[in-house]
Amino acid sequence: MLLKRNLLGITLFSLIISIICFCLSAWQVKRLFWKSDLINSLELAYKSSPANINNLYGDLREFKYKKILVEGTFINKNMYLEPRTYNGQVGFNLISPFLLKDGRIILINRGWVREKKFFNDDNEKNVFLQGILKESDKKNFFTPKNVPKDNSWFYINILQMSKYVGFNLINHVFLELINENDLNNYPIAKEPKVALPNNHLQYSITWGMLAVIFLIMNYIYLRKNK
Repeated sequence: MLLKRNLLGITLFSLIISIICFCLSAWQVKRLFWKSDLINSLELAYKSSPANINNLYGDLREFKYKKILVEGTFINKNMYLEPRTYNGQVGFNLISPFLLKDGRIILINRGWVREKKFFNDDNEKNVFLQGILKESDKKNFFTPKNVPKDNSWFYINILQMSKYVGFNLINHVFLELINENDLNNYPIAKEPKVALPNNHLQYSITWGMLAVIFLIMNYIYLRKNK
């Protein structure tokens, strides 16, 4: 009787673990298709002609992952996303508000810098920039909270950053710079190519194999203890 209970408990445990592994495998397949679509969207954006932001209104999330052309001036109120790496070095991404010709203000991720330091943009007049429009306020469970009073940011939060800079920013989106015409090469802007890993197929296969292994081990154990 005790042996039967032990066998039942082991079987239930193996089934639960196998089901969890199969679910994780299916989730990774879903992530695989999502990441593939994202990579394709970015590749098309980098190859396409830029759309002028002056012609875009409404909810700009409809144009995310599109190449956008902006014209205007930087506002001297910089923020720093941390930590960010470039060629193995830990640093920050420089985030600046940008005044468009039509009076709207958008956040621009200007690229990587080694340290927090003052960037004086007062002398910069009318500049043309290109970038990829991305959705803001995206974070995961492990992302720390922003600390605006210390100018310490871990993700782009439009509401918090609007309060910090003292301007109403274009909501929901920011521009990730890929080309700064006629400006210095520092900060180091993102290269105009897709560099996103897509290992979800391997992850899916791994979870699927673990599920099968648990079932096989349970079967062998039951056979030995009949």
